[in-house]
Amino acid sequence: MIELREISKTYLKAKILNNISLIIPENSITGIIGPNGAGKSTMLKILAGFENHDTGNIYIEEQKIESFRQIKSHISYMPEKMSVYPEYFVDEFLDFYHASIDYKNEDLLDLLSLKSVYNKQIKHLSKGWHQRLKLYTALSNTKPIIVLDEPFDGFDPLQLRDIIDIFKKQNEQGKTFIMSIHQLTYAQKICDYFVLLNDGDIIAKGSFDKLKNQFPRNKNSLEEIFLEALIR
Repeated sequence: MIELREISKTYLKAKILNNISLIIPENSITGIIGPNGAGKSTMLKILAGFENHDTGNIYIEEQKIESFRQIKSHISYMPEKMSVYPEYFVDEFLDFYHASIDYKNEDLLDLLSLKSVYNKQIKHLSKGWHQRLKLYTALSNTKPIIVLDEPFDGFDPLQLRDIIDIFKKQNEQGKTFIMSIHQLTYAQKICDYFVLLNDGDIIAKGSFDKLKNQFPRNKNSLEEIFLEALIR
């Protein structure tokens, strides 16, 4: 469904992405894994159309992407840092948001329990509730591809369980997820495909079983595989 061909990006003479090529499996939950500065966020921004790449091309459903409008019709994106009008009450913001997209997802509002904080100002929300509000804007649409930059920040283990269930349910309904994750334990639980990045290069990719075969030294966790991949 999604293909990156020889994508590169340089900031102030520093190479962020080094001609990476990648096919994201359709209807997968793909985890982009890497240390800080590996190029994860830059890759997701380019994929979502919020950053230009220097070289290479992106294809969605075998169609070369030439404009942001093309990307927007396929991809919903949640950046790691996203400002939501702090003075608005939650219900005010959501009324504004629903009017702007002409759509309201009641089931998702219930799953994220956002109705319980309708009467709170956004600036008074905890990080976890603020993250739920951001996720709602990314998930409450009919676009087939969801791109999320560090979606699990701010959640405790019980909240994470609920959010993972939401992702899996939407994935079962046909949506493809691409997300950067630094919590490798949760990445292993939710993702069925992995892309390991380091210094702007893809150092490994594939299902967990494929990665275990590639790094066979009694590696039973994604964290162990990732650490071995980094030192190779």
